[in-house]
Amino acid sequence: MAPCGHPRTGGVAAVTRRLLFGLLAVVASAAAVLSFAALDELGQLCGFGTLSALLPVVIDAGAAAGSVAWLSQPPGAARGFGRTLALVLLAGSVAGNALSHGLSAYALTASWWVVVAVSAVPPAVLGAVVHLATLTAHGHTGGHEQVGGATGKGAGTGDTPGWEAAPTPDGSSGIPVPAPGSSLVQVGQGVGADNLAVDRAAELIAEGVGRRRLARELDITEYQARQLMDGHTNGNGSTS
Repeated sequence: MAPCGHPRTGGVAAVTRRLLFGLLAVVASAAAVLSFAALDELGQLCGFGTLSALLPVVIDAGAAAGSVAWLSQPPGAARGFGRTLALVLLAGSVAGNALSHGLSAYALTASWWVVVAVSAVPPAVLGAVVHLATLTAHGHTGGHEQVGGATGKGAGTGDTPGWEAAPTPDGSSGIPVPAPGSSLVQVGQGVGADNLAVDRAAELIAEGVGRRRLARELDITEYQARQLMDGHTNGNGSTS
């Protein structure tokens, strides 16, 4: 006889989870409003005038950008820098809130070094976010070059199965491209995919997925996904 307590336990867990997320939303909303107000006031105390509301926007948006890179990027420079940026800006937000309330509570004037430090925050965050975006873009580009070229033995010389060197105007070999008539397996080897990835690619292509979903499922670039789809078409043509 099946135990009768499991459905009730599952229902309690679901209610508890919803309650937890509801309280989290309340705390997050209240904390965001209070932090925004405190940093806005700090900007006014440091001479930002009518633009003081942009100070909390810069800090919160920069922390959000770092958090996105921290949670979404694979292990590497972009993920590490994103984690550092998020933690530094969160700590800075805490410090800014405390400083703002301290100055207001005791009716103090911000010292010159406080004004200088706070004024340096927007350009510093801008530079950090630009650097993060560069690391992220470089990670995608570098990964494409590494998978499609540098890691393949003889890539660019025509030695990688399913690939041949594309000549440049000066006659030297350039970026490897799929050889005419190459199969999905050969093209998969050319982009650095293992047998499991090639099998998964064949299943997805057979289901009729598009280039973007194929790239997302296999964690490759859309260019590589297109080459795999072309290789699948060529492979079907060669076997028919």
